[in-house]
Amino acid sequence: MSESKQCATCHKNFGILTCNGCRQVFCGKHVLEHRQYLTNQLEDIVQNHDLLVDELQQTTNEKVLLEKINQWEKTSLTKIQIIAENNRIELRRLIEDSNRQLSQACSDIASNLRCSRHADDFCETDLTRWMQQLDRLKHELTTRSSIQIIDDEQSAIHAIKIQRSDLKNQMIVPYERLSLIRDLSPTNRFVRERFAKVIGPGKILDNDLVAKCTSTNLDYAFVLGEQMYLRGEQTIRFRIGQAKSPYNIFLGCISSHSAENDTKIHYYSPFTVGWFGCNEIYQHGIVNYNSKAHGYRSDEILSNDVLQLTMDCDRKQIELFHERTNKHHCLSVNTDKTPLPWRFILVLNRQNDYIRILSL
Repeated sequence: MSESKQCATCHKNFGILTCNGCRQVFCGKHVLEHRQYLTNQLEDIVQNHDLLVDELQQTTNEKVLLEKINQWEKTSLTKIQIIAENNRIELRRLIEDSNRQLSQACSDIASNLRCSRHADDFCETDLTRWMQQLDRLKHELTTRSSIQIIDDEQSAIHAIKIQRSDLKNQMIVPYERLSLIRDLSPTNRFVRERFAKVIGPGKILDNDLVAKCTSTNLDYAFVLGEQMYLRGEQTIRFRIGQAKSPYNIFLGCISSHSAENDTKIHYYSPFTVGWFGCNEIYQHGIVNYNSKAHGYRSDEILSNDVLQLTMDCDRKQIELFHERTNKHHCLSVNTDKTPLPWRFILVLNRQNDYIRILSL
């Protein structure tokens, strides 16, 4: 009589069937349970597969990726428009400066020629000198066309591309690998700025890097920056060249749309946000004198101090950093009242007070 084998489940000598998969022996009762166990495992695998397929369909949504590309296109076009307008302003400024200098030189030469001819008082030396002056003017007139448009490698416009991970030695590529990759080059958060416009008793000097108050009766001089700020975070550094004590200079931002209208340019207008003297902060026409609450102390700012003004358009705020005291202040900007893009605004009212933009 052959020897019976024990059931792998109940361990009794009633094993009648061997499983071809696990090679174990089961009795009549437990062979059905073992089969049901295998069936349940198969159902779990099928369910996991279905869940994975659902997740794959949800996470590789073409619409989401296309929306990201469309947003990048829209943002880039806006940046391009602002950069183009800023460059038009700079080009017009350079040409106007050149025309003004050449016109003045021509006027001086013409005056000398008229006087000498009228007095009949000239000789070969004078003729040679005038010819040399005319030659220099011709040369300057020719070389002013050397204004060039160059590629700015640190521009805020960056290309994007679609990149997929290498599939080599991989059976499954996680959906996270298919992404939008920005080709970001190193950039400097400090921006090149100039003073562009002054309203009231003030003047712009030294290649538009210095704004000086000429008021003799405490009238206000309102000075606007040249650049417009729409996105991102950009910082301008200023040196307080001279500030009579107590400090009384306003520094902040104004909507560029309002800046086109001289009647809307003021530190207490609803379109303006910034810091003034007497520990005052202004936000859309509302003044706050409580330095204990907002922490800003204008009497700590002295001549030769360096201030940083940051336009944080994405967070809708401006920031003031006093380098000597290492103090940082922040003001929120309501873009419904002060719409983007912004320009910086400076207000002076004491004779000979001036501020310099620090070049990069």
